[in-house]
Amino acid sequence: MTGNCGIILARRVRSVGSPAWPAVLLVSLVVGCAPATVGSVPSSSAGGSPVAEPSTTTTATSTPRPTSTAGPTEAPLDLLPPLPTAALDGATAARLQQALKDFAVAGGPDAIAAVITADGTWAGAVGIDGPNSRAAEPTDEFGLASVSKMISAALILRLAEQGKLDLDAPLASYLTGMKVDANGATVRQALAMRSGLGDTVSGAIDAALAACDTPLTTEAVLATIPAPLEPPGDTYRYSNPTFKLLHFAAEAAAGKAYGDALKIEVLDPTGTGDRILLQGPDRSPPQPWALPIASHTGSLDPATFGTGGTLPCLGFSTLSLSASAMAGDAPSVARLGWELFAGKVLELESLQTMTTVDEAGHGLGIDRINFGDDVGYGHTGSMPGYAALLVVLPQRQVSVAFFINDDQGDVTSGARKLVAALVP
Repeated sequence: MTGNCGIILARRVRSVGSPAWPAVLLVSLVVGCAPATVGSVPSSSAGGSPVAEPSTTTTATSTPRPTSTAGPTEAPLDLLPPLPTAALDGATAARLQQALKDFAVAGGPDAIAAVITADGTWAGAVGIDGPNSRAAEPTDEFGLASVSKMISAALILRLAEQGKLDLDAPLASYLTGMKVDANGATVRQALAMRSGLGDTVSGAIDAALAACDTPLTTEAVLATIPAPLEPPGDTYRYSNPTFKLLHFAAEAAAGKAYGDALKIEVLDPTGTGDRILLQGPDRSPPQPWALPIASHTGSLDPATFGTGGTLPCLGFSTLSLSASAMAGDAPSVARLGWELFAGKVLELESLQTMTTVDEAGHGLGIDRINFGDDVGYGHTGSMPGYAALLVVLPQRQVSVAFFINDDQGDVTSGARKLVAALVP
């Protein structure tokens, strides 16, 4: 986690795929900011993997955006078929469960996952994800971290379809009365992480974590938006503040609180409105919660998790907003991914716009994630105590949600193991 948003800490990077997760490298981490999950492949094949409030100055790139929706290894999108109602057959389910167990036995505290294919659904869990050695369960509620951005992008594009928001209008036009510099970026540039804004101002995340039971006001969040670093345009720079401004823009365009708009426009149409939510002072995820155990809690004390009724805590959630404050369970998150690509939220044209990626694999709130010869689209995220992934492979007709209660968990590798296990 390098960048300009938090106190830099020396942190050992652990590999989930090696016994006992031995320390293999020391890196400088900024609490709340990182573009790549430890152990994953570079962003060109694995997408960004934000840790907490993810960002880095090293992810700034100046690559032209393509004019086609299909890259060298991509085919034009077709909508997925209707959500299957049956469970996957016993042999496939057994292979998936064994793959999950093999992944976690190397030293991870737990692994929770759900897989949907055209043939059926599966969900599983292994390990411990709570105090008193409570066994992880497939439906434990989990902090989604920056997977929230993919869901947020779906809402923004839905509002654009409805004519309530113009992707090519200045983002500032939806921020009337707010004392913030949106840098002249358009909504589209903001979704593409090309707003020219950097990450959260130094110390803001530490302050939020130090006051876990205190919600931040809108004014307090706006005070953490940094000054622009460069003009908006071709430079890709991972920026949580940009998605916070999109949060406020969505509220203005929808004419209602973000959580309400999200539920009406994205969650309820996908059948996930009872299990996925934007956390806040008036919105707590249903229990039981997936909670990290000692030595897997990142920068927070284990006893702090759940303070204020959100994951990891209320201070962090109200600082993060729709950039990384959502929560949900694995089966519901996998379902949301499937239904999104089945056309339940967006028209095919909007979905193609969302998944049009640049040379590094970045689209609008979504990344290309390669699975061998198959192309997936999704997002990873991590924050203290949580690493999460949602990815959809349209051509394979597969949706995967993968969670680990450790912000260093290699969720991309775990998802790849599950996809491989689908084949006998």
